[in-house]
Parts: sequence; C-alpha cells; structure tokens
Amino acid sequence: MTDFSAITACGESCSGCAKKLDGRCPGCIEADGHVPEWAESGRCRVHACTRSHHVQFCGLCPEFPCPELPSLIAWNPDIVERMTALRNEYKRIVRIVGSNYCGRWNKTRTACRGIVIRGNRLLLSFETVTGQWMLPGGGLEAGEEERECCIREVAEETGFLICPTECVLEIDEFYGDCRWVNRYFFGEVTGETAVRLTEREKEVGMEPRWLPLDQIIDIFSAHASYAGTDEMRRGMYLREYTALTRLCRGVSSGRQVILLNGPSSSGKSTLAKELQALVKERKSENYKVVSIDDFMVVNPMETIYEDDVYAVSGDLCEQALEILGSGSGVIIDHVITSERIFRQLKEMLFAYPLRTVHVTCPVKVLIEREQARGDRCAGSAEASAEYLYPQGGYDLTVDTAAKSPRENALTILERLF
Repeated sequence: MTDFSAITACGESCSGCAKKLDGRCPGCIEADGHVPEWAESGRCRVHACTRSHHVQFCGLCPEFPCPELPSLIAWNPDIVERMTALRNEYKRIVRIVGSNYCGRWNKTRTACRGIVIRGNRLLLSFETVTGQWMLPGGGLEAGEEERECCIREVAEETGFLICPTECVLEIDEFYGDCRWVNRYFFGEVTGETAVRLTEREKEVGMEPRWLPLDQIIDIFSAHASYAGTDEMRRGMYLREYTALTRLCRGVSSGRQVILLNGPSSSGKSTLAKELQALVKERKSENYKVVSIDDFMVVNPMETIYEDDVYAVSGDLCEQALEILGSGSGVIIDHVITSERIFRQLKEMLFAYPLRTVHVTCPVKVLIEREQARGDRCAGSAEASAEYLYPQGGYDLTVDTAAKSPRENALTILERLF
C-alpha cells in the first residue's frame, strides 16, 4: 500500500521522483512535514490549487478531475490515471481519531500486524497478568520491509513462522500529535520457532492463544467499556475490532466466495443470476452477486485497459467483504486479466473459502455475442480471452456455448457446494 504521508499535490513522492530529477517538475508541496525550498517558489500551480481546496493531493478534491487539470499538469500526462488509483486506495484506509488529537500530527509510528487463521480460530497474543488480548505485531524497524516486520513480530510473540500476504488493510490512529499507522497482513503458518519476548512482554506474561473468531470479535467489541478507565486498551480494542469485522466477520457462517472468471461476453452475468437462484432454491442459502461491471464506466467507443480494472477491483472486494460480513455468500462476476488483480482479490478475501470457476466458450461465439450486445468496444471479448488470468488451475471449467446457464449452474452447485 502507498505511504500517503509522502504523497504531494501531484500524486508523486518527491523522494526519487523521476519527473523532479530530470527537470520536468515545476515544484511540489510539503512531504513528510518538510517544505522543500522550491515549494514556495509559486511555480507549482497544482500545489496552489490543492491548498485552496484544503486537500492533500489533487485526487481528493471533490471537483476531480476538473476542466483545469490538463493545463495544470501538462508535464505529467499520467496524472489522471494515477490520481484515480490513489483516490480509490485512500478511500479504503480506515481512520480512528482520538478525543485528544490536537488536529495536526508531527510524529509517525508504523506497525505491522498478522491475522493468522486456522479453521475458525485466530492466533492472538494474550497477557495473562493484565487479561489483555491483541493481534500479534509491532513496530517497523529502520531499513525493514513491512512483510519482514510482520514475520518477525509474529514469530517473536507467538513462536509461529508465517508467510504473509501483501498488506490488506491500513488503519491510521490519531492521538495527541501522533499518527499511528497499522498495516494488517493475513498469514499462513509455515513452521515454528522459539518465542523471543521483550522484558515488558515477559512482565505481563504474554502467551500465544488460539481463540474462535466470533469469541475474540465479541471481546474486542467491548472497547467502549474501557473509556475513562483504560484508554490504551479502549483504543487498541477498537482498532482490532475494526480490522476483524472488516476482514473476517462472517467466517464462521461457512459461506464461500464463488469467482466466475471469464472473458467479456462469455455469459458470466446470466450464469451468476442462475446460480444465485439455484443456491436459494436447493440449499436455502443467500448468495449475492457482485459484478465488476457495476464498478466500471463502460463506453463502447473506448478500450478497457488492465489499469482501469485494477483501479476499481479493490472496491469490488470491499463490497464482497461487506456481504460476507452480513452472513451471506458471494458470487463474483469478473474479467481478471493480470496476476496483480487476481492476487489482490485472493488476499483481500483471504479469510473466506474461494472457489474458482473458469467461464469459457469458443472465440467465435464471444465475437458474435459482443457484436449482438453492442455495448462493448469491438475486440474486447477476444482480447480478454487472450489475456485472462489465470489460464488454468480452476476448481471447475464450464462452457456456456455447450450448455445452458441452468445446466452450468447445476454443475457448479453439485461440484462446489
């Protein structure tokens, strides 16, 4: 995930920015609380514009993208695409503001925390002296990569070695004049090692414990009861409750994620609706359909690029998490054309069983369907079939030219439910 503390008005970070180094950048704003000498030169019109709208960077402006933008950033032709991606990522950061926050932070501490699940049980650090629970994790050391920090902290506190995902959630806390950045990673246990506790952790009798997810979420949900008596525990329990309810609520329901992945015009949307109805009819289970089309602005005259899909795929995953948290299952209708989109989906939905279905049909049929529907750029179906990711390794493959939607839905129901 992006370190937004270093992002300037134009969506770049001054440190190592190629546009600044080769002379294309006409100026910038504060980065990491420091004002570069060129920031007040008056040459950076993006800086002046963001200040007038009281936003950190252009993509957060309510008027973005405005008509004036092209003239402001002629030196950076990729800014709209980058700002859109940054805007979507920024919206997914959770912010918790304490009552004692002074309104401006000048100190930052970053911590990396592991969410390690076995069945329906979660790995936790428990202080036997204080009776306090927490997700294992701790502060990022100088020169340390975030995933390495997560591996080290979980191992030192619990004795379990893990293979972590990329960061799946950031929660920023603001207390006093400090910003506490908490990065969360799902982790899979790969082995065991010796526990290495700090002196403080030894004093409070820290031990690793496996607790049912529902039980620990219930414990963390009592965060408000510590207001006025134990502010540190209140804040920590609120943070952990927020993380777990956002990423893991509903795991114990047994609901799963069914990914229908296939090229444009392969018949995924019709199949998804048929499967939804069939699961309700045969299993009496509620599954909701989430389609990538609901997050895209499609113009039949414009090509849809991988960057366009990646920019909104995280929002699709967020909606899927909300549905799973409510106790319903999810059927995802997607066109995944890159490893990073597939990895993002797997990592954000890591806590839930994911079953993958390759929805396919002959290219000739794809082209005929694309021409008949008339709402896609010509060639999209064939291109998405060529670049579909992954090409293999699915739990099931169905051919929408060989069988009806009902027949394919029955096959999925019998094989995956």
